[in-house]
Amino acid sequence: MRSTQLAKASLVLLGIVRLGFAQDWYHERDAYYRGEWHAHVFSRVRDDLDHIYTAGAAAERERHRLERTKEELTGLQAKLDQGVWDNGTVNDVIDSLRKSANDERLGPQDRQVLGDDAARIHEFQRNHNRWMKH
Repeated sequence: MRSTQLAKASLVLLGIVRLGFAQDWYHERDAYYRGEWHAHVFSRVRDDLDHIYTAGAAAERERHRLERTKEELTGLQAKLDQGVWDNGTVNDVIDSLRKSANDERLGPQDRQVLGDDAARIHEFQRNHNRWMKH
């Protein structure tokens, strides 16, 4: 009886700690986008996908899409670092992020993050020539 209560209390405590870490991640992410995020937009979105992927809520097909999108983001960031723009792959990434943002199996905050990431990359796509000249 006592061990059952201890196990339940441990699970509740673990859930609270996990929720606290998740909230910290969302707050840190919001703070990042208040600064100069343009030069590292693709690597930052990749970090978001890593976070969502490890949460494990996505179905297998969705996890495959997230993995492929992470690979594309890595390539885009490397190209951007070299001053190369790949508009076709950027469009593919935006489309993939939008599809993932519509996956009902993901939590509402994660879907919001993915939608926000798609919007940020789209904004960057429209303004990259002007923003990257600085």
